[in-house]
Amino acid sequence: MIDKKFNEHIKSNTGCAVIFAGSGSDDKPKAEGEKSHIEKIAESLEKYDISYRVRICSAHKQPEKLTRIINEYNGLSGLVAFIAVAGGTDALSGELSYHALGPVISCPPDAPNDSCLNNPPGSSNAYIAKPANVGRFVAQIYAGINPKYKNLLEKDKEAKIQALEADDAGINQKYRRD
Repeated sequence: MIDKKFNEHIKSNTGCAVIFAGSGSDDKPKAEGEKSHIEKIAESLEKYDISYRVRICSAHKQPEKLTRIINEYNGLSGLVAFIAVAGGTDALSGELSYHALGPVISCPPDAPNDSCLNNPPGSSNAYIAKPANVGRFVAQIYAGINPKYKNLLEKDKEAKIQALEADDAGINQKYRRD
């Protein structure tokens, strides 16, 4: 069930995302002191102030439930990007990209994993291996309809250029021989 606040956000057509993970293990860090794969994706969405929710649903073990949830989102009049977090054979991204009306991003926790690149005809999904890049991609999807994302992307780009200019000036001074 989609909570009321998120439902209202979807209907506002300003852009949001739903992270679908194949199991709860995707929210467990691979090593002590690390963040989980889901947490890394969530942080990337938060960087661009993108509203999101996280759902756990296995395409292999719960196909009917997955289809029901996707159809619930499809039934709303609003924009939703879907992020599939599944490793191994990754049926999740194929199911999502076939049934969902919004764009689907595959971000497997065991990247590089090309199983989501071999989805059958009628399935379409983007592949982003680094969870830190997912939020930027979602912001780019919605930048044309939401100036907030456009402004954040432009600020992010400008900050990177300024950092590169500072690095250039510093290294130019450090390594000189006249």
